[in-house]
Amino acid sequence: MFAAGLLTLSPGKRLWGVEMDKGNIDVSIIIPLYRGKKYCRQLLGLITRNYLFQEFNRKITLEVIFVNDYPKEEIALETENILFPVRILNHKENLGIHAARVTGVRNAEGKYIVLFDQDDFARDNWIYSQWHRIEEARTPACVCNGWMERFRTLGDTKTLEENISSTERLICSGNPIMSPGQVIMRKDCIPEEWFQYIQQVNGADDFLLWVMMLKKGHCFVVNDEYLYYHTSVRTPDSIVEDQMICSLKEVLSILSDTGILNKNECGMLDRWIKLMEAAGTYCYWKDRDTMRTIRQMRKNSKIFHVMRNWIDLKNQGKDFKGFFVSHQYRTAAIYGMGYIGESLYLELKNSNIQVMYAVDRSAIDFKQELAIFRMEEELPETDIIIVTLVEKCDDICRRLAEKVRCPVVTIQQLLAYVGTEEHL
Repeated sequence: MFAAGLLTLSPGKRLWGVEMDKGNIDVSIIIPLYRGKKYCRQLLGLITRNYLFQEFNRKITLEVIFVNDYPKEEIALETENILFPVRILNHKENLGIHAARVTGVRNAEGKYIVLFDQDDFARDNWIYSQWHRIEEARTPACVCNGWMERFRTLGDTKTLEENISSTERLICSGNPIMSPGQVIMRKDCIPEEWFQYIQQVNGADDFLLWVMMLKKGHCFVVNDEYLYYHTSVRTPDSIVEDQMICSLKEVLSILSDTGILNKNECGMLDRWIKLMEAAGTYCYWKDRDTMRTIRQMRKNSKIFHVMRNWIDLKNQGKDFKGFFVSHQYRTAAIYGMGYIGESLYLELKNSNIQVMYAVDRSAIDFKQELAIFRMEEELPETDIIIVTLVEKCDDICRRLAEKVRCPVVTIQQLLAYVGTEEHL
């Protein structure tokens, strides 16, 4: 069906030794790998399911290009049952994720480019939906919506659409495109400057690309389907927050030195970076609402203390599963599917406690396994409801208690009960 070559690329040298059909390719998926051999099988499985979705393979041609940026790890793939061309480009030295993406794009045959992270996920209709949307809109780039946690979406489509409408909006929103895998773009619209100015610090090369594209007059369209899952739990091989701030400083230097951003735009980007340095974390910001960031920092502190208490109890051999069983609570519901809600769901799911449903005004389950209700809807009966919010819980608990006949407790109360083994 195709011939895949194991390729080696040296900086500054011409790529050679490629054996591959040179026919027209519709979509090239570029995947930089860093200690990434362990991800290759699941990535090819994901792309295969997308390629076969509703016989999509009858409409498009597709190729996958892995760029191995970790020379110490040799990667050879079993491609016998793969339905599309797959190539592996090996850097002879570690050059960073920006250089790896440039290598992939430079050698791509596709009309459209997708930059995918090795540890992210997507729905089985991701490429199908993205390709149809960009073809329909006839625009340089299309951005889809998605998830940043199992039950937490990246945001509402209207806000996303507003924030990618201009360079200023993009900067002031703190880069609303969480991951490059949300974007499908025309290869011929990728600015040459992005290939020339390679970032040395990993993290923000995709943000650099979006800014450059907007400044070149290339507009983005939004695909309102929820398709992409950006892994927020970072592995040891992932980019850390301090590194992201350094990478953004490098972006500012490139955009300033090249004159791509004007003085006012450089000032906005500089203020965003300084806010992140002050906060000690990657965060969104708006000049008119910096207090939102401060409130979020305080909330994160409360979340930390809940999770710390939870871990301490586990270290004492106490957990929710034993508590539920000992008090004959066989079913439960969860209010709030943020960080704590998802962790609670996973712990109970792996026990004999059945999580009947969740209550959340905006959650969507990436795996489509858990029923999710809004507060105003009729709630099914269950043995207990746990509210996982860390602030302003009293009104929520009161409203739930008026709707159901079972106990309603906060996560803090539940932790206290588990610690002291009190009955609710």
